[in-house]
Amino acid sequence: MLRPSRLLPLACMLLEVLPACDSEKPAGSGTAIDAGDDGGGSESTDPPSGPACATQAAAGMSPTPGVTPWPSFSAGELVKVNSLTGVIYEPADYQLPNSAWGVKTWWMYAGSDPWSEYPYWGSEYVDPDHNFTDDEQRWRCGYSYVVELPDDYDPEQAYPIVIFLHGSVELDGDTLDWYHNSLRGDFHRPQDDPYIYVAPIKLEIDWDAKKVQDVIEDVKTQLSVDEDRIYLTGLSMGGRGTLIVASELPDTFAAILPLSPHHDPYSYLPLVEDLAHLPIWMMHGEIDEVSSFTMAALMADALDKAGAIIEFQTTWGPWDEVGHWGWEYIYSDPEIMEWTLAWIRSPSG
Repeated sequence: MLRPSRLLPLACMLLEVLPACDSEKPAGSGTAIDAGDDGGGSESTDPPSGPACATQAAAGMSPTPGVTPWPSFSAGELVKVNSLTGVIYEPADYQLPNSAWGVKTWWMYAGSDPWSEYPYWGSEYVDPDHNFTDDEQRWRCGYSYVVELPDDYDPEQAYPIVIFLHGSVELDGDTLDWYHNSLRGDFHRPQDDPYIYVAPIKLEIDWDAKKVQDVIEDVKTQLSVDEDRIYLTGLSMGGRGTLIVASELPDTFAAILPLSPHHDPYSYLPLVEDLAHLPIWMMHGEIDEVSSFTMAALMADALDKAGAIIEFQTTWGPWDEVGHWGWEYIYSDPEIMEWTLAWIRSPSG
């Protein structure tokens, strides 16, 4: 398998600032949280302190179990899971510290911390109660994630999983609210084929396959999962993340749905060989000025020549031409979602 570490650009590129990856939502501009503010000298108990994560992840691609328990949950519920946030990972070979690209510690801004115990943002957001001594390094920790169960979830029945990887490299409360509340509500859910929705939240530049794998394994410890029907999708940085993660976990997914995959910080074209066994519905607007349409078209052509089952679409929604927008029309489309859900896992061989 071709590892993304072999795709790194020249060292001089590593000093450049990564351009904005999503124009759909504005960058955050919140006020930084003052970790030393205890509410004016009240006698309340200090929040948990120390390192953000300290339990070392298992070596290689061996799964790492969660270190804290899940919250209680019931059918139809939206659940926030922080069971893996206490795990520290060695950065993937292709992963750089956020500071190398000028990415701010956006999770330290008010209303933006993704480790809340509650799965809501915006007016319903609840700040988590912690005070880490190394918060700048929190991008190395495991993913916090959202899980939505089917309305009639039955633990005696095995359910498919749809995993959504968000875009952007710098988030804020409004962006998190859009991804994990608004856009989540647009996903088509067939009444006769309900699935478990899982949406991790990354703090680093690119999505990490080992962390995503551990999210999947963590979900399987708590919920009844059809392991032959796990699907991966994402947009922009999450679109490229879909390609990266699926290439690193070639025997995990039944099908993938990468949308508007971003072209930086390195090309995803060399991943063709590791993806060609998968059914792929790929979409990218021709007038996208944020992520490269040319690279996406080349990828679709290369996958087709490699024998992949691939659908490549360049328009959707009410527009004749599409840029870096409109993904809600894709996720709400019964044809696209049911095409994806129709596939059963086939090993890469």
